[in-house]
Amino acid sequence: MKEGSLKNFKGIIIDLDGVVYLLDRAVPGSPEAIAQIQKEKIPFVFLTNNSSSTPEQYTDKLASFGIKVSPEQIVSSPQAVRKFLETKVEIKNARAFVIGEVGLLSEVEKAGLTILDGKNGEDADVVIVGCDRFFNYDKLKAAVIAIRKGALYVAANADATYPTPGGLWPGAGAIVAAVTTGAGREPFIAGKPNRLIVELALEKLGMRAKDVLLVGDRLDTDIKAGISAGVKTALVLTGVSKREDIFQTGIYPDFVCESLSALVNFKC
Repeated sequence: MKEGSLKNFKGIIIDLDGVVYLLDRAVPGSPEAIAQIQKEKIPFVFLTNNSSSTPEQYTDKLASFGIKVSPEQIVSSPQAVRKFLETKVEIKNARAFVIGEVGLLSEVEKAGLTILDGKNGEDADVVIVGCDRFFNYDKLKAAVIAIRKGALYVAANADATYPTPGGLWPGAGAIVAAVTTGAGREPFIAGKPNRLIVELALEKLGMRAKDVLLVGDRLDTDIKAGISAGVKTALVLTGVSKREDIFQTGIYPDFVCESLSALVNFKC
C-alpha cells in the first residue's frame, strides 16, 4: 500500500480474530495501529464472525489490550442472524433452538423468538447454530430432529477453524458440519462470506462500499465477503490465510500486508 493511501478511504472495517488479537493476546502492533486510525479520525468498525460474545464483551476485551471503542463499533455474525430473522415474517414469535453462547442467544431474543431448552429443542421452528464450547450429542440430536421436521436452519458462520497463539482450533463450522451431516440440509449462513454482514457494517459507518476498506485474515470469509459487497479488501497474514493461499483459492485481495500495523504504516 502506497504512503497516504489509507486516507483515501472514508472508512475501515476491521476483523478481530487473527487481525487484532489471537485468543487472549493482542497481535503485535495492533493496539498501536488502532490508535493511529483513531488519531487520524478515520471512522471504523470491527466486524467479527465469532458468535460467542456480545458487543459489550468485545469492547471489554479490546479495552484489556488498551483499545477503547464503543459497543456501537462492533458488528458480529449474531447481528447478521438477527437481521436475517427479522426479514422472515413467517417466523415472527417462532420457537428457536440455539446451539451457541450468549452473543448469539441475546440477538435471537432481540429478534423476538422464544428460545427453547434442549429438552424441547426437537419442536423448534428455527434452528440456529454458532460457536458453542458446550456442544454435545444431545444438542446435536435435537437440532437434527427439528431440521428434519422442517425447521428453518440458520448458521452464524461456517468458519472451520479459529486462530489462536497455539494454532488453529475447531471453529463454529465444525459444529455446523456435524448438524448439516445429520440433518441432510445446508444452512443459511448469515455471517461472512455472506455480504449481508458487510452491509450491516456499511450501515453502521453510513458509507458506500466504494469508499471503504475491509481488513481480514481469512480469504474464504473476510476477503470473499468484502469482494461480494463491493468494498476494497486487505489481507493480513497474522491469522489463518497465507500468501500462497491466494493462488490456490483464486480469491484476490486488493492489498496483502504482514499485519494491521504494516497496513496502517504503509509497509505492504
